[in-house]
Amino acid sequence: MLVRVIDKLKTRYILAILIGLSIPTSTALTNILCPLAFLFILVEGQYTQKFSVLYHHNIALVAISLVITIILGFLYTPVSFSEATLMLDKYREFIYIPMFILIFTDEKSRKLGLYAFLAIMGITLFLSYLMAITGLEIGKGNPQSPFVFKNYITQNLLIALATYFIAIKAWQEKQWLYSIIIVLAVYNILFMSAGRTGYVILFCLILIFFYQVYNLKGILIGGGILITLAGVAYNFSGILQERVDKAITNVQDYQQGETNTSVGIRLEFYENSLVLIAKKPILGSGTGSFSHEYNKLFTNTTTNPHNDYLMIAIQWGIIGVGLFILLLYSMWHTSYSLTGQNKFMAQGLVITIVIGCLINSLWLDNTEGHIFAYLIGIFYGGIRNRI
Repeated sequence: MLVRVIDKLKTRYILAILIGLSIPTSTALTNILCPLAFLFILVEGQYTQKFSVLYHHNIALVAISLVITIILGFLYTPVSFSEATLMLDKYREFIYIPMFILIFTDEKSRKLGLYAFLAIMGITLFLSYLMAITGLEIGKGNPQSPFVFKNYITQNLLIALATYFIAIKAWQEKQWLYSIIIVLAVYNILFMSAGRTGYVILFCLILIFFYQVYNLKGILIGGGILITLAGVAYNFSGILQERVDKAITNVQDYQQGETNTSVGIRLEFYENSLVLIAKKPILGSGTGSFSHEYNKLFTNTTTNPHNDYLMIAIQWGIIGVGLFILLLYSMWHTSYSLTGQNKFMAQGLVITIVIGCLINSLWLDNTEGHIFAYLIGIFYGGIRNRI
């Protein structure tokens, strides 16, 4: 009996590490390992205990409720069952939230999972610099745009989040040697990548970090540092300056009626999405219905409004987006039940999701959606807090 328990723990630890290494590097491996983890949870047994864990976990209950809402959306969607199923598959990360909560019920697995994520992001950062310095095309990018395993948008976001976690560790553990990694990571984000989402996330995380360290006066300190950092980056980072100038020009063009720009198209998506939400505000149009409803009314077709709140609201109405916001609120509220580094890291994760989902449909993206579910499991796996 003892041997079987030890074997299960080893399997749990191995899965925690492998999934943490695979999500930022390989979509194929992620799509193999996560279903394997789900299967492991099913065959492991102890169903009464697992049901009790989920029943007494606010975040798990909200995630399950969101999944049920998506499934109920099959009943009134105008698209085929196969199309609706594809949308459910895209949002499968919500199903994985309770799974990861069950995977990370013990402290060791949570530590291993976090270390795996930080380690692979450290390797990504190293390879990015190696590519830029040596001229070798190691990953998907090139020496001028050295993204490695994922596209530059995803890499920038993940490095920003990992940098924040390292900053929390430096503060809590008084290990200021971490500062070297932080400086290298911030330089990589602002001077070597074109990912505007990463810029925004990094600046937001800097602000929340100084608030966590210094409370209200930290907003002033963080704000001052942000203004200084943004000014330096804008004046000395050609790639950031180009991306910022392009965004400003796109907004000005949009105000003058020109929508055929990267930012202009997104703003048009947002505006048109609000029209669709107003048509069916309570239940939405059903699972998988976004493209069908959008392309029926508007000439510039799309399958993605690049905003999770709008994407969810169009398909599942106020109920769906309300549950999504409740999920985020539950994560923030529950973070105050955590101790030490986990409390602050969990809050940074919430900020990343809240802000990131305003400018991208991150839960639709394989890497971002999976890493969010994975980190939710790591930070909240040990919580029992049903109200």
